[in-house]
Amino acid sequence: MKDSKGSFWMYSVLPYQIAYSPISTIIALFILQLHGTVIDVSYAMAAFYGISIPAAVFWGWLIDTYNGRKSFVILSFLGVAGVLLGLSLTSSVAEAIILFGALSFLVAANATPLSLLVMESMDESSWSAGFSRLQLLGSVGGTVGLFLATALGFLPLKLLMLLLIPFSIFAVSIATRIKEPHEEMGRRAIIKNRVALKVRFLMYHLFFIRIPDKKFLRSLVIRRGTGRSLPNLTVLYIAFFAFYLGSGIFNTAYVPGLDHEGFQNLFVFGIIFAGYAVQSLSFYLYGRLTQQSGEHKAIMNSLVLRGGGYVAIGLVFLVFSGMTSLVLNLVVYSMTAGLAYAVFYIASSTILFETIGTEKRGRKLGLYSSIIGLSYLFGSLFAGYASYYIGYGFSFVISGILVLSSMLVFVKFYNNEKKLPFSHIMQLGYVKGQSP
Repeated sequence: MKDSKGSFWMYSVLPYQIAYSPISTIIALFILQLHGTVIDVSYAMAAFYGISIPAAVFWGWLIDTYNGRKSFVILSFLGVAGVLLGLSLTSSVAEAIILFGALSFLVAANATPLSLLVMESMDESSWSAGFSRLQLLGSVGGTVGLFLATALGFLPLKLLMLLLIPFSIFAVSIATRIKEPHEEMGRRAIIKNRVALKVRFLMYHLFFIRIPDKKFLRSLVIRRGTGRSLPNLTVLYIAFFAFYLGSGIFNTAYVPGLDHEGFQNLFVFGIIFAGYAVQSLSFYLYGRLTQQSGEHKAIMNSLVLRGGGYVAIGLVFLVFSGMTSLVLNLVVYSMTAGLAYAVFYIASSTILFETIGTEKRGRKLGLYSSIIGLSYLFGSLFAGYASYYIGYGFSFVISGILVLSSMLVFVKFYNNEKKLPFSHIMQLGYVKGQSP
């Protein structure tokens, strides 16, 4: 019997997330501090998301080929320390962008080994508890990391980077306790377990087992023998593309936008921290938050809140300033990036896994991963140019419209799935007694 007590290595995720979670905010502020623009920030984000796709494929192949868990986890954790050190030593926007791209490549190395280690070091009956603990440690670490960044936000960014490095080194020291399993599982074991797959996607959005081929892609364009122009899975992919495209635009432009509004770094970190903290709490209160509704209703509520929140933030940027803008950003961002995203992620993951079924799961999840990566890539590039030449408020409104449009595509999905009339499905977005 596998010993669940031999899972002390899980605690390496906590200091790792403390070091890692503030970096995306730091890089945006750092590039602007180096006299870069929001376009440069968008290049950094595009590099991160663009590299993440081949990185996920590469590390997945390497892990299946060489199997070593400990070495991949340690390499990834050391990579975070190395990137932070490199950033603290550079004064070049181009070098900062390259280092952020390197970070994307390195962090991709740890997600799959950590998931497999849970399954390989515990009895199957303990997997749910193990993944819950792994997710909890990651959430706590991320929250603590952003809290520290907020508390130390008055310090120079380079000093803040250096102060995060010891946490990454501490994570490495704990990861050395990893014992390579006697019986190793391949990545396919993850896609057979819904809990494992949810946590795996939460840790790192991209997951490739098989690269979709042309024949498979053609099958998603039209389904023979039906009057339906698009298979339902394709409709779901379109909904995800619109959602993550809007999210990519917002996430890229938001920190530069806050800086453009004149907020000091500690306030910028504080707003991001509030959103992350609410998100982490919402993951664990999901059942209570949605006890009066199923996944479909939860998705509708979350999309109304997230899309409407993005539009509201865009209007705040256009109309308000100073303390009023700060308070409104803090409240609305916490609801959109925190509550709305957590509810959407859990509910949409359930629907995704139900829709893909048991056949060709690897190809279907690979295409889903590609859609997420490309959505963020295109969204980040659009955000940079739109924010620079038109304005941040415009970018946020566009991101909100895209998220709301994804809701309409989900309506189409539900209509195909349940054969419900449009008017009835739209009512799913509003649950009596609940405020979205």
